[in-house]
Parts: sequence; structure tokens; C-alpha cells
Amino acid sequence: MDLFEELGVRKIINAEGTRTYLGGSVPDLRVMEAMKEASQNFVVMMELLEKAGQIIAEVTGAEAGMVTSGSTAALVLGMAACIMRDSELEKFEVQPVEKLSFDREWLDIIQKLPKISRVRSEIIIQKAHRVPYYHAFLVAGSKLVVIGTRQDCSHAELEAAINENTAAIAFTAHKENVGVPLKKVVEIASRYDIPVIVDAAAELPPRDNLRRYIAEGADLVVFSGGKQISGPNNTGILCGRRDLIKLATLQAAPYRGIGRSMKVDRTQIVGLIVALRLWLEKDEKVEFEAWRAKARWIANELKGAPSILRSDVFVEKLRSRVYAHITLDEKNGLSAADLVLNLRLGDPSIWVTYKRSNKIQINTSTLKDGEEKIVVSALKKMLSE
Repeated sequence: MDLFEELGVRKIINAEGTRTYLGGSVPDLRVMEAMKEASQNFVVMMELLEKAGQIIAEVTGAEAGMVTSGSTAALVLGMAACIMRDSELEKFEVQPVEKLSFDREWLDIIQKLPKISRVRSEIIIQKAHRVPYYHAFLVAGSKLVVIGTRQDCSHAELEAAINENTAAIAFTAHKENVGVPLKKVVEIASRYDIPVIVDAAAELPPRDNLRRYIAEGADLVVFSGGKQISGPNNTGILCGRRDLIKLATLQAAPYRGIGRSMKVDRTQIVGLIVALRLWLEKDEKVEFEAWRAKARWIANELKGAPSILRSDVFVEKLRSRVYAHITLDEKNGLSAADLVLNLRLGDPSIWVTYKRSNKIQINTSTLKDGEEKIVVSALKKMLSE
């Protein structure tokens, strides 16, 4: 009996993708070995965070970086940094790290968030770019200013929303084809000295995106460490301007700011850095073709199966994503919602994505070799019944 069986927790076949609620990703065993080794020694955490940040800066092309406890924590800390610009906190010197216990004189300033008297605490968001994770900005003490519609936003609307209260502008990378594009957002923001925060949590691969948003002028960029990078599920990356990363760091653990509860363990920091290095060594084309081969096999195997109208391979080239899309014949009384639920309740439990009333999506990037056959077998059996 393995540990999950002993705990009474089901192991699943993940055909949804790198979802946080399914554990994120499966780390390389070398990542786990590095985390095990890191757990056996004490270190000065500020020093470890600084060294990890230098590695992140190097691979992203940013001035500085830091490891966070997930992408949402990175959004909180990034927003906190933008609010605290031009405050007395900028005078705080983090070196030498040995003086951490003597930072009492700065404690009141560090702990002003989220209740602040500072005027500049608003963040502008295009309505088409608003996602549930932007509650993180409220946690930091900001106010959301939503502009435009779900379908569009103009340059004029963005510029008109900027005032003396504006602390930052948010941009959602996977919504980049809707509304004001990033380069234009950066151009407008720079005229008013307003930082731009890019949420690119799930935008890896392609690996080029690690450097792309910084290169396009973003001041802060957020990535998940626990998705395709395959680091610990509760890790994230915040990279960008040195002055903003410094302020974000002072809000995080081991300092005593709003991010103190968002602590990152030494094993997680080491795990993320090792995972990042291993991920960058992989051949992206070979990786993608392996995903596509599984998607093609699934689509071909399900063609002509009962209650299936179509089975296709769907490729998002810009985001390096590939899926098998299965379209159901609703005349037979079978809905996609029913199929998704029954797959989850089955043995083994299989998780696929509900797309709409007659369509499901199978993500092959998280399927272990051979699991595609189990998914197809379960679908055929369920559809025939």
C-alpha cells in the first residue's frame, strides 16, 4: 500500500493540465533529491532568496527576481511594491543580511499595508483582462479600476483612467489579443511613470516568454513555478525592476510585511531553481511533438465511437498548447457535463476539461506514457453504455 492509499486519497489520471487543484505538476526526481538535500541544513534565508533571485533575473532578462509562494502571492507582493514606491521604505538597506533583527525602525512602515493613508493605491485593469486571481491586488490594499468591455478597450480609455491615485496597471498575458496590447500599455504607462504588472502565470511554454514580457517593457512579471516548469506546486516567480523587487522582498518572509504568511521554505526555493534549470535544458520541439502524437492517437481512436460527432486535434501555436477535442452527439441524451463527472467518479478517476455542453478537452501534456490508452478505453466503455 502506498502513502495515498494509506491516507484514503485517490490518485488520478490528469488529462486537464497543470491545475493547482490537481497538484500542479509532477517534479523530476532530481528536483525532489535537491529538496531533500536542502532540508538537512540551516541557511540564512535572505541570502538564499537573493541568490535565487539572481538566477531568476539571469534567465528572464530582468534586473532582479524572487521566489514566491505561488503566482497569487507574487501578485500581492508586486502590488504592495507599487503602492510603497516613493515611501520611506525605499531607504531601507537589506545588506548586510545579518542585521535583520535590527530592522525595528522600519517595522511600522513595512506593516502599513493593507491599511494605508497613501493616495496612490489604485490599479487599472481592462475588463477583458480581469480574472479571479486579481483579488490579490485587493489583499495588498489596492482598489481595482476596471475599464473597457469584455470584448475591447481603447487606448483613450486607458489613458483617461490614469490619475494621481494610480499605482499600477495590470495586464493578463493570456488575454493579450483583446483590448490594448502590452506594448501600447507600456508606452502609455511610461509617460506617467506607472509600473505595469504582467500576469503570465500559465504562459510557459513557450520558453521565450520567460524573457518576452520584460523585453516588451513590463516592470513586473509573474510566472507559476508549479506548472510546466515542474517545480513545487506552491512556488511562483516575480521578476522585474530592481527597486520594485526590493520593496516586494521587504513585504515577504522573512521580513515582517503583508507577505509574511506567504512563506517559502528553503526546500521549495531550491526545488524551483533546480526545476527551472532542468526545464530550460529540454528540447521544446521534441516535448511538443510528444504531446501532439498522443493527442492525434486519442483523436483517431475515438473517431466513429458511439455518441461522438467529431474528434480533432486542436493546436494553440502561440501558447505551445495541444489538445484532443471530443464533440458529442447530444441527440443521444449525453452531455459533456455528465461525461466529465462520470469520468471523475470512475475507477481510475480521470479528469478532463469541460468546454461546453457538447465538447470535452483532453490535455496530453500531463498524461504519463500509456495513460492515453486508459483514457480512451474509459471513454469508449462509458459511451457504449
